[in-house]
Amino acid sequence: MASVYLAEDLRHRRRVAVKVLHPELAEGISGERFLREIEITAQLLHPHVLSLIDSGRAEGLLYYVMPFVDGETLRRRLDREGELPVDDGVRILREVADALAYAHGSGIVHRDVKPENVLLTANHALVADFGIAKAVATARRGTSGIGAAGPTLTSLGLALGTPTYMAPEQAAGDPNVDQRADIYALGVLAYEMLAGAPPFSGSTPQHVMAAHLTQAPEPLARRRPSLPPALEQLVMRCLEKHPADRWRSAEELLRRLDAISVPVSEAARVVRAKEPVERTFHLTAEVCRKLDRATLDPRMIGDVQHYLDNEVESPVLVCFVHGTGYDQGQFDRILQLVPYRGLAPTLYGFDPKAARRSALSLDDHLVVLREFLRDAVRRLRPETVLLVGFSSGGDVVLRFAASAVADDAAEARPLLDGVLALGANLSLETCFVTRLFARMDRDDSRLVLDDLRSLGAGAATLDEWLLVHEYLVATLRKFQNDVAPLRRFSADIVRPFTVTGESPFAAWYRSASARLRRVRCVFEDTEMLNRPLRELRLRNLDEPVFGQRYREDSIVTEPGTDHFDLVHPDVMLRHVDELVRALRAD
Repeated sequence: MASVYLAEDLRHRRRVAVKVLHPELAEGISGERFLREIEITAQLLHPHVLSLIDSGRAEGLLYYVMPFVDGETLRRRLDREGELPVDDGVRILREVADALAYAHGSGIVHRDVKPENVLLTANHALVADFGIAKAVATARRGTSGIGAAGPTLTSLGLALGTPTYMAPEQAAGDPNVDQRADIYALGVLAYEMLAGAPPFSGSTPQHVMAAHLTQAPEPLARRRPSLPPALEQLVMRCLEKHPADRWRSAEELLRRLDAISVPVSEAARVVRAKEPVERTFHLTAEVCRKLDRATLDPRMIGDVQHYLDNEVESPVLVCFVHGTGYDQGQFDRILQLVPYRGLAPTLYGFDPKAARRSALSLDDHLVVLREFLRDAVRRLRPETVLLVGFSSGGDVVLRFAASAVADDAAEARPLLDGVLALGANLSLETCFVTRLFARMDRDDSRLVLDDLRSLGAGAATLDEWLLVHEYLVATLRKFQNDVAPLRRFSADIVRPFTVTGESPFAAWYRSASARLRRVRCVFEDTEMLNRPLRELRLRNLDEPVFGQRYREDSIVTEPGTDHFDLVHPDVMLRHVDELVRALRAD
């Protein structure tokens, strides 16, 4: 359908991929209508969707431009390896399904999901060419009226899909296929990843299309008996002939996949199947008296804060604080695996579903967190208490530990023994997403989209682009019509880094390490974090910016990781275990 060229974007000094429609195809379609259709696809912004940078017509040729991906296609990997390890296949399946769920939610059906359109890079999968086949088909219809002459799409060699991955309704020529055709194609792709070959093959495209219409696929378990039965059932349901018998949506498939997929590396940690229990902490008048009266929403008095509790009997209590825009659910899997008593509160106003949201300052969030933790310590009487935060949650736990209040001295035991901050901010540059949230005005969607596009266009690497969009998709879906809590929290996260002078991180670390027995800060292995960390470490050689209690193992970089690798159970729980052992040995 198109020839691909590697080119250089001179303005932004980056490599890009330019796809040029084959001339015989471009002659048979309306260029204006094709560009209008592809403009819709260009609005997609998602960490697992390869975005469109530009499109146009030059010397009679239609083209579109995408970021260059330094990696390989899933097709190349399958050709080289055949069937994939189960955990690799599940990870790719999940990321492709996540991309489809997002696009379907925007009203866009891919229509050509196949390994050639799945790019693998930096341990992530990216889905390319969203809506291109649909744009070509629509543009072709735009040139054809009653009695119009000219080649058909079939004669041009283009079907709305690829025969090996084509849903039965596509093979039958149904012009009204919906997202369930993508679910079918995803099932074929998953089948091929896990079995080493697609469910149907034939000597001609017509034979393959006929097989999709008339033949039942061989059960996946016969080709690979070691597969978990639930995973085989998930894939086979994708391959049902009738759309109504498949998963209704990619979202539904994702929920089922999350329920059955346990990475092999985690299997040894699973000691029980019990789900964490949702509980509430009451925001009494006594708690609310400690909040800033000038901004206190009276409806908050007597309300509740939600949290998850894994109910493990243990002398160690670990409290987890989520990142910007997330909630207690970010730690659901962690709470199932951690061998200690685990609690994960949702910051007030950040609940997954809320009739209303109150915007609290970060100082007030710290007050509520302190009262929540104080209540838990009084009830559970743990021997060791550890506070863990991820991303901006890392900022929160450091600032919590760095600040002492008079009430703490009256407690029978110290409120905290240790803090673990993963992926906390080091500079204004690392706050690039929270800066966007801090100035977000949901009433002007055009400005929001401009900001989102600027973030994507400003990414220096694909890893950075993925890191940015991991946050954006989940957060914007949740705070659709009420971004005030998100905006206020983000502004308070960013503010200390806008003031010239001492590094806020160094000051928080120094104060926290002076108050607590153990502090550990873990960072991802990216240049954006490595650069300011190098500068701080060099300064600490000449002046004790980290304080007298600095330990080399208390500020570490996790090799080969990006931001979201730090919240993976294997990484987070390893650091939790090491910190708990160190606290017990003190």
